[in-house]
Amino acid sequence: MATRKLATLCFALATLLASSVTLACSAMGPNTHVGNITEINRAAQTLTILDAETQQPITFSVDNKQLLALNSLSGQVVVRYRDGDNGELVVTSVQ
Repeated sequence: MATRKLATLCFALATLLASSVTLACSAMGPNTHVGNITEINRAAQTLTILDAETQQPITFSVDNKQLLALNSLSGQVVVRYRDGDNGELVVTSVQ
């Protein structure tokens, strides 16, 4: 629970300072990436962000419910994920 509160606080801070500060993913804890949404592929059920720390694209698998939630998101997001059975990164939450 403390990790979730920290993530929420960090996300709020990032939102306020988004133009001048980017959060390092390693500071957000394990299985977390921070970055800007670059693509939402509804057919493939994937979300791609440009990672703030590495400046590399990272693609995650998302389910239908998460795809609907992504409609209201843009810009910098905090993505929490788990490792999938086939080596993919599976989104558990996006803020």
